[in-house]
Parts: sequence; structure tokens; C-alpha cells
Amino acid sequence: MKDIEFESIDTIKAFQDEKLRKAVLYLKEHSPYYQRLFEKCHININNIRQIEDLVNIPFTDKKDLQIFNEDFLCVPKEKIIDYITTSGTLGEPVTFGCTEIDLQRLAYNEKKSFSCAGLHPG
Repeated sequence: MKDIEFESIDTIKAFQDEKLRKAVLYLKEHSPYYQRLFEKCHININNIRQIEDLVNIPFTDKKDLQIFNEDFLCVPKEKIIDYITTSGTLGEPVTFGCTEIDLQRLAYNEKKSFSCAGLHPG
């Protein structure tokens, strides 16, 4: 697929909805935090089909990330190869474990940002 940002609005929306469904299923299968949240709030993930359905999932805030940090982890700890930490300016810092795939995605995002700004290799 070519760069998604150059696709039609309908194609982008379908892409986003598909990614959302996969992400919610992944969270249900791998995240202790979201398993509890979905159960506590009686959220049937089969009803989360499109971006507009996100209003049915409570916000996750910084306090949740601070208190339940390890419960957000969706991979075995041995797959974590780097950590990113917030500055903690407004309280305790929050740490995020990153896998190799996470770092590749972050590098891709940076590349796309530079490209959008008109910066290219060479």
C-alpha cells in the first residue's frame, strides 16, 4: 500500500477502523489493565468496530499509567529492549517499555515527520 496519507478519506477511515479492531482485540488478549477495564465497564470489544465507538471506552489518564504501569505491558518483559520516560514535570514520571517493533515504528514516524517537513536523506 502506498502512503496512507495520500489515500481517499474513505480508505483512510476503513484503515483506521480495521487497525482499531485489531488493537482492541490485542489489548483484550494481552493487557491485564484493559482486561480489567473491559470487564469492569461491561465493554464487549465486538461492539468497538469503528473510531466513533471509542467514546464507549473510558479515557486512560496519566494517573492510571503511573499506578498500573506494569499492567499496560502487553509483551513478556524479556522483549523490552529500551525504556522511554516522561519528564515527570507535573508529578511522577511514567515509563514505557519498548520492543524492537516499537522502536522501528518510532523511527518510521520520525522519518515521515522529517519528510513532511521537506527534509530528506542526502
